[in-house]
Amino acid sequence: MNEECKEQEKKIDSVMSVMNAWVYGIEKTANSFFGKPEAFYRQWIIISIRPFIAKWKELGAEFKYDLEGFDAAKMYVEEVSKTGFMDIKDHKIEGDSENFVYTVFKCPYNEHCNMLVKEDKVEKLACLRAMSVLGAMEMSKSGESKKWEYKPQFKEGGPCIIEFKKTKK
Repeated sequence: MNEECKEQEKKIDSVMSVMNAWVYGIEKTANSFFGKPEAFYRQWIIISIRPFIAKWKELGAEFKYDLEGFDAAKMYVEEVSKTGFMDIKDHKIEGDSENFVYTVFKCPYNEHCNMLVKEDKVEKLACLRAMSVLGAMEMSKSGESKKWEYKPQFKEGGPCIIEFKKTKK
Protein backbone atom coordinates (compact mmCIF):
# COMPACT_ATOMS: atom_id res chain seq x y z
CA MET A 1 0.00 0.00 0.00
CA ASN A 2 1.49 3.34 -0.98
CA GLU A 3 1.72 6.39 1.28
CA GLU A 4 -1.23 8.13 -0.39
CA CYS A 5 -3.50 5.13 0.29
CA LYS A 6 -2.30 4.91 3.90
CA GLU A 7 -3.01 8.59 4.39
CA GLN A 8 -6.49 8.18 2.88
CA GLU A 9 -7.21 5.21 5.19
CA LYS A 10 -6.13 7.30 8.19
CA LYS A 11 -8.50 10.09 7.18
CA ILE A 12 -11.38 7.66 6.70
CA ASP A 13 -10.71 6.11 10.13
CA SER A 14 -10.74 9.58 11.68
CA VAL A 15 -14.04 10.46 10.00
CA MET A 16 -15.53 7.15 11.20
CA SER A 17 -14.46 7.95 14.78
CA VAL A 18 -16.12 11.36 14.56
CA MET A 19 -19.29 9.84 13.09
CA ASN A 20 -19.42 7.20 15.82
CA ALA A 21 -18.99 9.85 18.52
CA TRP A 22 -21.66 12.06 16.94
CA VAL A 23 -24.20 9.24 16.59
CA TYR A 24 -23.37 7.98 20.08
CA GLY A 25 -24.09 11.45 21.47
CA ILE A 26 -27.38 11.73 19.60
CA GLU A 27 -28.57 8.34 20.77
CA LYS A 28 -27.52 8.92 24.38
CA THR A 29 -29.40 12.24 24.27
CA ALA A 30 -32.47 10.60 22.76
CA ASN A 31 -32.39 7.96 25.51
CA SER A 32 -31.86 10.53 28.26
CA PHE A 33 -34.45 13.10 27.22
CA PHE A 34 -37.03 11.14 25.32
CA GLY A 35 -36.71 7.53 26.42
CA LYS A 36 -37.74 6.54 22.90
CA PRO A 37 -34.66 6.59 20.71
CA GLU A 38 -36.35 4.65 17.90
CA ALA A 39 -39.22 7.17 17.57
CA PHE A 40 -36.74 10.05 17.75
CA TYR A 41 -34.43 8.46 15.16
CA ARG A 42 -37.22 7.61 12.73
CA GLN A 43 -38.25 11.25 12.59
CA TRP A 44 -34.67 12.58 12.60
CA ILE A 45 -33.60 10.34 9.71
CA ILE A 46 -36.67 11.13 7.61
CA ILE A 47 -35.90 14.83 7.98
CA SER A 48 -32.10 14.59 7.62
CA ILE A 49 -32.03 12.18 4.68
CA ARG A 50 -33.75 14.71 2.36
CA PRO A 51 -30.73 16.99 1.75
CA PHE A 52 -28.51 13.92 1.21
CA ILE A 53 -30.91 12.51 -1.39
CA ALA A 54 -31.11 15.94 -3.05
CA LYS A 55 -27.35 15.67 -3.80
CA TRP A 56 -27.49 12.16 -5.27
CA LYS A 57 -27.63 13.20 -8.93
CA GLU A 58 -24.44 15.21 -8.48
CA LEU A 59 -22.84 12.07 -7.04
CA GLY A 60 -23.99 9.72 -9.82
CA ALA A 61 -27.01 8.14 -8.15
CA GLU A 62 -30.75 8.39 -8.61
CA PHE A 63 -33.39 8.15 -5.90
CA LYS A 64 -36.50 6.34 -7.10
CA TYR A 65 -39.95 7.21 -5.83
CA ASP A 66 -43.14 5.20 -5.29
CA LEU A 67 -41.31 2.02 -4.25
CA GLU A 68 -42.58 -0.18 -1.46
CA GLY A 69 -40.49 -1.47 1.47
CA PHE A 70 -38.09 -4.09 0.19
CA ASP A 71 -37.70 -2.45 -3.23
CA ALA A 72 -37.03 0.94 -1.62
CA ALA A 73 -34.46 -0.64 0.71
CA LYS A 74 -32.65 -2.37 -2.16
CA MET A 75 -32.68 0.83 -4.21
CA TYR A 76 -31.27 2.80 -1.29
CA VAL A 77 -28.36 0.42 -0.71
CA GLU A 78 -27.53 0.20 -4.43
CA GLU A 79 -27.79 3.93 -5.09
CA VAL A 80 -25.93 5.09 -1.95
CA SER A 81 -23.11 2.78 -3.03
CA LYS A 82 -22.91 4.73 -6.29
CA THR A 83 -22.35 7.95 -4.34
CA GLY A 84 -19.22 6.56 -2.68
CA PHE A 85 -20.64 6.78 0.85
CA MET A 86 -20.87 3.00 1.07
CA ASP A 87 -19.14 0.11 -0.66
CA ILE A 88 -21.71 -2.29 -2.12
CA LYS A 89 -19.44 -5.22 -1.17
CA ASP A 90 -20.04 -4.39 2.50
CA HIS A 91 -23.83 -4.68 2.17
CA LYS A 92 -26.17 -7.56 1.41
CA ILE A 93 -29.94 -7.28 1.27
CA GLU A 94 -32.08 -10.37 0.71
CA GLY A 95 -35.74 -11.21 1.08
CA ASP A 96 -39.11 -10.22 -0.27
CA SER A 97 -41.98 -7.80 0.17
CA GLU A 98 -42.89 -9.24 3.59
CA ASN A 99 -39.51 -9.95 5.25
CA PHE A 100 -35.93 -9.12 4.42
CA VAL A 101 -32.51 -9.20 6.00
CA TYR A 102 -29.97 -6.42 5.62
CA THR A 103 -26.42 -7.46 6.51
CA VAL A 104 -23.77 -4.79 6.94
CA PHE A 105 -20.30 -6.29 7.03
CA LYS A 106 -18.43 -3.07 7.85
CA CYS A 107 -20.90 -0.79 9.58
CA PRO A 108 -19.26 2.49 10.59
CA TYR A 109 -21.61 2.64 13.59
CA ASN A 110 -20.80 -0.82 14.99
CA GLU A 111 -18.57 0.64 17.69
CA HIS A 112 -21.21 3.10 18.91
CA CYS A 113 -23.96 0.46 19.02
CA ASN A 114 -21.83 -1.96 20.98
CA MET A 115 -20.85 0.77 23.46
CA LEU A 116 -24.52 1.59 24.06
CA VAL A 117 -25.46 -2.05 24.49
CA LYS A 118 -22.67 -2.59 27.04
CA GLU A 119 -23.29 0.67 28.95
CA ASP A 120 -27.04 0.90 29.02
CA LYS A 121 -28.11 -2.66 28.35
CA VAL A 122 -30.81 -1.14 26.17
CA GLU A 123 -33.74 -3.29 25.12
CA LYS A 124 -34.31 -1.53 21.83
CA LEU A 125 -31.42 0.18 20.12
CA ALA A 126 -32.19 2.65 17.37
CA CYS A 127 -29.92 1.18 14.68
CA LEU A 128 -28.81 3.97 12.36
CA ARG A 129 -28.52 1.65 9.34
CA ALA A 130 -32.09 0.44 9.93
CA MET A 131 -33.25 4.02 10.36
CA SER A 132 -31.63 5.02 7.07
CA VAL A 133 -33.48 2.23 5.27
CA LEU A 134 -36.75 3.27 6.93
CA GLY A 135 -36.06 6.90 5.97
CA ALA A 136 -35.51 5.86 2.36
CA MET A 137 -38.77 3.89 2.42
CA GLU A 138 -40.60 6.95 3.71
CA MET A 139 -39.00 9.29 1.16
CA SER A 140 -39.85 6.90 -1.65
CA LYS A 141 -43.47 6.38 -0.61
CA SER A 142 -45.15 8.33 2.17
CA GLY A 143 -46.34 6.13 5.05
CA GLU A 144 -44.31 3.09 3.95
CA SER A 145 -41.83 3.17 6.85
CA LYS A 146 -44.63 2.84 9.40
CA LYS A 147 -45.52 -0.58 7.99
CA TRP A 148 -42.17 -2.10 8.99
CA GLU A 149 -40.47 -3.21 12.19
CA TYR A 150 -36.84 -4.14 12.48
CA LYS A 151 -34.70 -6.22 14.79
CA PRO A 152 -30.93 -5.60 14.82
CA GLN A 153 -28.36 -8.15 15.87
CA PHE A 154 -25.05 -6.60 16.82
CA LYS A 155 -21.77 -8.42 16.92
CA GLU A 156 -18.71 -6.53 18.05
CA GLY A 157 -16.65 -5.90 14.94
CA GLY A 158 -19.57 -6.93 12.72
CA PRO A 159 -21.33 -7.98 10.74
CA CYS A 160 -24.54 -6.26 11.82
CA ILE A 161 -27.65 -8.15 10.77
CA ILE A 162 -30.96 -6.33 10.65
CA GLU A 163 -34.18 -8.25 10.12
CA PHE A 164 -37.12 -6.30 8.71
CA LYS A 165 -40.68 -7.54 8.94
CA LYS A 166 -43.75 -5.97 7.39
CA THR A 167 -46.38 -5.64 10.13
CA LYS A 168 -49.07 -3.61 8.34
CA LYS A 169 -50.55 -3.76 4.86
